[in-house]
Amino acid sequence: MTKAFLKFPTRKLSYLPKFSSRRFGGEAMQFRSSAYKTDGDPADDEAEKTALLAKIQEKIDTGLATRATKEELESIRQSQATALQGVPLEALRAMADDKTGVMAKLAEQGLEITRLKAAGKDNEPKDLSIRGQIKSWLESTPKELGGTRAVSDVVKNIMNGQKESLPALELRVASPMTVATVNSGSSPYIGRVEVDAMANAILRYPNLFWDTVVKGRTGAPTYVWINKSNPLGAAAFIGPGVAKPGISLELVAETSIAKKIAASAKAGTELLQDIDGMTTFILEELREQVMLEVNSKLMTGVSSSTVPAGIQTLSQVFAWYTDAAANIKTTNPTYMDAIRAAVAALRSGKLVGEITVFVNPIDAANMDLSKAVDSGVYLLPPFSTSNGQTIAGARIVEDHNVPVGYFQGAFMRFYRVLIYKDFTVTWGWENDDFTKNLVTAVGEMRLHQFFNTIHSGAFIYDTFENVQTAITAV
Repeated sequence: MTKAFLKFPTRKLSYLPKFSSRRFGGEAMQFRSSAYKTDGDPADDEAEKTALLAKIQEKIDTGLATRATKEELESIRQSQATALQGVPLEALRAMADDKTGVMAKLAEQGLEITRLKAAGKDNEPKDLSIRGQIKSWLESTPKELGGTRAVSDVVKNIMNGQKESLPALELRVASPMTVATVNSGSSPYIGRVEVDAMANAILRYPNLFWDTVVKGRTGAPTYVWINKSNPLGAAAFIGPGVAKPGISLELVAETSIAKKIAASAKAGTELLQDIDGMTTFILEELREQVMLEVNSKLMTGVSSSTVPAGIQTLSQVFAWYTDAAANIKTTNPTYMDAIRAAVAALRSGKLVGEITVFVNPIDAANMDLSKAVDSGVYLLPPFSTSNGQTIAGARIVEDHNVPVGYFQGAFMRFYRVLIYKDFTVTWGWENDDFTKNLVTAVGEMRLHQFFNTIHSGAFIYDTFENVQTAITAV
């Protein structure tokens, strides 16, 4: 333990001012920056000094009684007696003053330390283990026992055979802290939360047909084209003086009116303000929906004043190509054989150009997995590339929008699309939307789809089964 005592310098301080004293004469004994002088009787002063030293020592003993051992107190007494011998009487009086002296300050500090210790004892963590709770229960004096008897006394009486009633013992068992016990499911945001800035797109079949269509642009809502029609007469070799044979033809105009495809979405302004990227999500969905409808109707639409003619409605079945249906024959025809026959049917007419054949991915797989019946060897016809993506020069495109069991073959350059107005989005209000904080987004585009009737036979749409039946050799 640390030894604490008061020690004052007794050596001469040469740098301090000097004072004359009647009592000491000559150079006065210096104490810090002051010198004291007294005019009392020396014997009385000595007696008072002895009493003050005893009082100071008593206060020191009292202050250190609970903090120092007997040996330490004795050592401190001897040191203090030596240190205080040369201190002037006035300084001793100031030190011993009960209200303003140094010892009073030491007493105040001791009292404050005692209070802090008491407060710390009250705030000490309680032992909440099972053993600690039982110990506290045994030491308690509950109201059931009058507030004066300890539970341990009742236990002793019961052990000695006396009939007693014990107060209830409530044990608190600390359960492990988990997310469920700490959060209690009240909020998902107690822990750290991170939200992906992007939203995952809805799974939809790609618009492959739209990607393969030959597209152009026009600045007019009405598009007109001219066909030569109904040719009559023919040229001939003639002799001199013979009249030249006559010919004639007609001009027929066909017209396309731009078709509109549109979708709308209504949303609250709070939604657009509170969710980052919500405006973009709405714009993306509007475009997705418009392009899905464009792709679908360009394949299956029935021509009307508002709907374009889909390529399937403009297509012919295999039997329409009479020469091909009557003359192409083979044994045990496969799906690849059916496509080869369809390509031949398209080329048997007067049209030329690249041919594209759309098939469902399931049918594409069945073509790849075709095997010989006897040997089980994979079949790869000579008119197909090794990857099966080209058959008889026609490009094969796997498209989910073609039903399983069907195929669509076409000279794609004869199916025309002209974009009149690109896809745009317009925001606005309708009815009382403004007072309801609602806003509507409209996404739309306008386009021409047209097919020249003189190109009949440019498209073929049929089932594999029908073609296989038609080309099977009897």
